[in-house]
Amino acid sequence: MKNRFASGLCSLLLSVLFTACVATSGINRTSSIAAPEAALGKPKTYAWYQDQPAAPVEFEKSFGKSLDKNLRQAIEAELKERGYQKVTSDPDLLVAYDVSVSVPLEKDAPGTYPPGFGYSYAYMAGYRYNYKHEDMPGYRSVDLFKQGTLIVDLVQPQTNELLWRGWSEEAISNFNASYKKVQAQVESVLEEL
Repeated sequence: MKNRFASGLCSLLLSVLFTACVATSGINRTSSIAAPEAALGKPKTYAWYQDQPAAPVEFEKSFGKSLDKNLRQAIEAELKERGYQKVTSDPDLLVAYDVSVSVPLEKDAPGTYPPGFGYSYAYMAGYRYNYKHEDMPGYRSVDLFKQGTLIVDLVQPQTNELLWRGWSEEAISNFNASYKKVQAQVESVLEEL
């Protein structure tokens, strides 16, 4: 009787463990953080933090120039769907994005880049600014995200304070990703807004 009970208990525990593994395999890897006082429902206009990305120091072989275009188009379309309007002057918010990449050791040395910049792929280089983030719970710099993480930032123009950051881990695995793939990832990030 003890053997049957132990066997039944073992089977039950294994099935619960297996079910837990299956349930966690579909976890959404999209998250966001916001400044405590951020009133993101009120702002309705935006502009890009940097309209044209800084000229890259070097192009990485795996970087596709179309990624910047696809990400910008997808972000603009998603913000428009949410009621935000792109303007050329006096925006309520500034928008920036980044894609976290694996950093080679030789590129990760202190003093390699001017303050506010870091290692990234080509066009993304201009988006690694040091926003003010003192009031941002859970803030971490771009280089601490897993490789391929898509990050979208909303910044207060007057104070350069980060108001909201949304990200999706392992969203961009191909730097020549199609618009359709990029759009799906941007949509999942901005759903958190």
